[in-house]
Amino acid sequence: MFVFFLLALLALLFVLAPLWLFRSDAGLAAASQNTAREEAAEQSRAWYDQRMRELADEEMDEAQRTELSEELASVLLAEHPSAGAPETLSAAAANTPASTARPANLLLITGALLVALAVGVYGQLGSFGASKIQGAQEVLALSPESDLELLQNWQVRLAQWVEGEPADAQSWYLLGHAHLKLGAFSSAERAFAQAHKYADSDVSVKFYWLQARYLDRQGVLDDRSRQLAQEILAIDPNSPQVLEMLAVAAISDGDAAAAITLLNRTLSSEQRPERVRATVDAIGALRSAYAQQGGSAAIQVNVRAVQPTDSNSVVFVVARPIGGGMPYAVVRRPSWLLPFSVSLDDLVSMSPDRPLSQADGFEILVRLSASGLAQAEAGDWQWQSEPLTLSSSDVGNPVLEAILAPPS
Repeated sequence: MFVFFLLALLALLFVLAPLWLFRSDAGLAAASQNTAREEAAEQSRAWYDQRMRELADEEMDEAQRTELSEELASVLLAEHPSAGAPETLSAAAANTPASTARPANLLLITGALLVALAVGVYGQLGSFGASKIQGAQEVLALSPESDLELLQNWQVRLAQWVEGEPADAQSWYLLGHAHLKLGAFSSAERAFAQAHKYADSDVSVKFYWLQARYLDRQGVLDDRSRQLAQEILAIDPNSPQVLEMLAVAAISDGDAAAAITLLNRTLSSEQRPERVRATVDAIGALRSAYAQQGGSAAIQVNVRAVQPTDSNSVVFVVARPIGGGMPYAVVRRPSWLLPFSVSLDDLVSMSPDRPLSQADGFEILVRLSASGLAQAEAGDWQWQSEPLTLSSSDVGNPVLEAILAPPS
């Protein structure tokens, strides 16, 4: 925008400069004409005075002298000035305009080219009529309950705008939000799809497109929606909303194992107590259903503390190689849930390439972290099991009692 105004200003200067130059030239020409007239008059008077002196020295009668004097006066008043003035003025006109005509024309042409260039730059960097949607970002903060009329107004204006600017990804994105807030899920899905067409690497566009599709299809995830979900998780592996969508879809499909894995992952970032409690209860119910379906072997760990803990602390239940190393499986819970029970098996493995059931041996470490960090720190409360294995027949599905206490 700044470049456009700069070019427009230069173009204006180039257009006005010739006009100023022509006006100056006209003044100079007029001054030259006046000077030429005065010089011609002086020359005429000098010529007349000389002729009169010559006439006085000549011998002739008075009548002839009078007649010649009148003729000289006539020449002075009529013939001589009219003969001298046009020559002088034409010379002045020839000198001044001819010397400035070419640069003036050049300035006019340059000014016209700069105007055309400014229009072209604005067409590339800006959009004619963009002021109509200036401030449209406020759509993101509007509420359909308290700002319904304003939200509807933006919905109309943005819809009209993208008709003429179909490649404007940001306007499609804002229009999608307007539709979404007004409950027009199908329209929102189409708007976010258009935004994704021009901004396919933007995770926010992917997420809201998925959300619009999910709502428009009443909670059913089709193949394209599942693909979108995986693209989002590749960028943000712990997106709770996406993980919950996939978990609900897994429950609908009767896949308890996948639902357990997905819901456990949501607890890595979910902070809202009511959501955490609901998710933990859902995992417990799914665990029961999974066990009835003949699920894989697991180790149940009942965790409690000898005294109250800071509600901001986090408890990590880890299955790791004996003596330490990269964990096979990890479960994370807020300390305010104490006491609680968790199950460690392949469903909570860190990687599908290292399932807990294939480990030759492991140990369980339960750690209370005041900072909430996965790395051990001084002052952490810890409990550690004896070496275990899921594949040994004498172990079965053990239940461990982990009691956390401050370090001595």
